[in-house]
Amino acid sequence: MKKLVCSLLTLSLALFVLTASYAQEETDPDTLRASDINADGMINILDLTLIASHFGETPTADQTPNPDVNGDGQVNILDLVFVASHFGKTVAPPVVFVSADPASGVEITTNDTITLTFDNPPEDVTISKGVATVTDKTVTITGPFTPGKLDLTITWADGTQTLSYAIRPFVAVVSTDPVSGVEITTNDTITLTFDNPPEDITVNTGVATVTDKTVTITGPFTPGKLDLTITWADGTQTLSYTVRSLVAVVSWEPTIDSPLTVDDTITFTFDNPPKDVTISKGVATVTDKTVTITGPFTPGKLDLTITWADGSLTVTYTVAEPDTEAPSITGSTVSDGDMDVDPEAINSSATIEIVFNEAVSGNIALQTEAGNDVGWIGKIEGSKAMLELVEGKELDSETTYVIAGKVEDAAGNETDINITFTTASDYDGIPIEVNDANFDTVVLGSETPIVVDFYKDG
Repeated sequence: MKKLVCSLLTLSLALFVLTASYAQEETDPDTLRASDINADGMINILDLTLIASHFGETPTADQTPNPDVNGDGQVNILDLVFVASHFGKTVAPPVVFVSADPASGVEITTNDTITLTFDNPPEDVTISKGVATVTDKTVTITGPFTPGKLDLTITWADGTQTLSYAIRPFVAVVSTDPVSGVEITTNDTITLTFDNPPEDITVNTGVATVTDKTVTITGPFTPGKLDLTITWADGTQTLSYTVRSLVAVVSWEPTIDSPLTVDDTITFTFDNPPKDVTISKGVATVTDKTVTITGPFTPGKLDLTITWADGSLTVTYTVAEPDTEAPSITGSTVSDGDMDVDPEAINSSATIEIVFNEAVSGNIALQTEAGNDVGWIGKIEGSKAMLELVEGKELDSETTYVIAGKVEDAAGNETDINITFTTASDYDGIPIEVNDANFDTVVLGSETPIVVDFYKDG
């Protein structure tokens, strides 16, 4: 057997010499790989030895290594000639598909890229869909792909591979509300609208709720700068906002359902300065955290709505008809024109009081008839005007005094005060004594007797 192998090897070398001059400069890879029986990358004496050792045999189609190089079913001289004709050549191994990213069977978008990796640079690459770019051992396939099922077949010099994908539309942001760059409050809601329902939504701040093509993001957000990043299966977007504290009403004056006049002022106090203030009635003036609303208001029921950037509030009042009546005196210690006013009684009470039919403000003074101030202290509290005695400034007898001043009510209606009164005499009279039966003489009782003579007329 060894002699036979050696003889065949000798014959093969002779054939190599004879066929070398006829070997083609360029041989297709399949022919070279068939000649490299032991697949070591070189066509050499080892390959000829394999043929010689199996010479005359009938190998099976799946036998490895297979010395039936020409595939005629027999290991014979033709196989020796075939290998000898390529003796000494280098054989590139077949290029094998290694992986695909994304893997076959998953869902991708119309704009996704499919990357195939091979163990060696592939040649003669063609694909059934998309555009292929070959870079060394990598083939990149780009779309756009048609939504639906995609069976993508890749063919190269050494093989073919089919990948299957489910294609969905690429999802992109259409709009945001509010738009990036504006000011929002801690409790605001940010809404993103997509062209198709997004998948795998995450946000770096807040809570995201996905409803069909809409993503709603709620806080509360921290006051200051907010960089909000939204990520979904097909992309990412960052929105920037300035977050301010939410402004709320703290109080208002007068309170709801209080009576109101046409010219009254309504004041709202907020916890922070409000923005974009509008009102349904009157004129609003904003000063820091306060909004002052002035009329005139129409008599009757008033539903006043105040709206600001962060909210709205409606308060109800009843607006009274305009007050055009001046205050009137309903009672007083003395009245205008009083005579014989007891000065001791007033001095003892130390007060002169005038009562009005409503609350008033103004001034009041006690004067002499000549207009000189007597020196009493004038006060006005609520619906009362009072004059208080100052020690040493007591009222004298048989003297005319004037209470003078001016008051006005809340509506500005004025009343002049002008009350004149005269104090009584402090003379108590002298006793009269009649000394004769004829009543011709009377004696006035005094320390010095006084005799009064009179006669009866007729």
